[in-house]
Amino acid sequence: MTAMPPSRPPRPTTLEIDLDAAAANVRAVRRMVGPGRKIFAVVKADGYGHGAAELGAAFVANGADALAVADLAEGIRLRRHGIATPILVYPNSLPEAAPDAIAHFLIPTLVDLDAARAYAEAATGPCDVFVKVDVGLERLGVPAEQAVKTVAAMLELPHLRLAGLCAHPHAPSGADPAYAEWQLGRFTAVVDELEARGLHVPIRLLAASPFVLRFPQTYLNAVDPGRMLYGITFPGETSPVPLRPTLRALTTRVIAVKELTPRERFAELAPFPVTAPMRLGVIPIGSADGLSWLHAGRVLVRGRAVPIVGGPSLEHTRIDLTEVPESRVGDEVVIIGRQGDAEITAAEVAQTHGLGLHHVATTVGPRVARVYLAGGAPVKTVTLAGDG
Repeated sequence: MTAMPPSRPPRPTTLEIDLDAAAANVRAVRRMVGPGRKIFAVVKADGYGHGAAELGAAFVANGADALAVADLAEGIRLRRHGIATPILVYPNSLPEAAPDAIAHFLIPTLVDLDAARAYAEAATGPCDVFVKVDVGLERLGVPAEQAVKTVAAMLELPHLRLAGLCAHPHAPSGADPAYAEWQLGRFTAVVDELEARGLHVPIRLLAASPFVLRFPQTYLNAVDPGRMLYGITFPGETSPVPLRPTLRALTTRVIAVKELTPRERFAELAPFPVTAPMRLGVIPIGSADGLSWLHAGRVLVRGRAVPIVGGPSLEHTRIDLTEVPESRVGDEVVIIGRQGDAEITAAEVAQTHGLGLHHVATTVGPRVARVYLAGGAPVKTVTLAGDG
């Protein structure tokens, strides 16, 4: 990725991201959890599609103690962007990746003895590791019942030093709070038994966004919020502090306008029905950019909603400008966001396609320039190297 001048991406299709909102959200989490707990700000999935380096830097500048990713390559990219903050890497790689993690001063999360042995062999000095405990999600992690024995065996290996335990609790919407308590109890039982054996657990990391929002008793001495830092909450969730969406807008511009008349021949083979004169616009974003999952069936032009016609193609999408006769090449087109008094929200787009709200920005393709705003003005534009 390369940085471009703030206001001139090579293609007029941009995802606008509000750095002030990111800063406000991490400060809100700090108010919730207090000054004594560590905040591991999660920037997995390239910062939920917003840009891990840019959002990670904003979180750290506003109070996060560490970052967390779910891809070793993302952790390496953050180091190459000059981020020196501790970076926790959730389990997502093979044991042979141990030398790369160590070389870039990343903190791995282990889930089995094979990986522990790989890190012990690759390390030449003390190597901090986390161990993930599966308390209910039934995905990655050492089963809670086996965790004490497994952690003890890991710490018998040379160089390994326990930096903390983490878990990813299961938080289905509307679940009985007793389910959260049960998972918390499984996790703290592992911590307590390790401590009783003289194996200190410095960081106890259980509460991700759903638990931070709903269960303060699960904060322990560290939290790892993800989607809430991007202002994303799910139906049924109520944040005790205000959160602001970091996704401000997905926009493009009209690159062509043409007048269509109904076909006299082969009308049935037209790509979409033209039963009356139509003013057609073309915009430079398509299915290759994720638009098939990113629209609400309409876009905004000159403050008015106009329909998408024919569906997105690979690189372009058609829009019906008939009701906006004054529209011209170069007009702004809002796919998600506000224009005048009209708005298309990310939540509406997510609902249209059955997506979780946290999947909207991650669906925006990497070719779409990310424009970062602070104080309401562009401060940085990031686009793929060689784009344009």
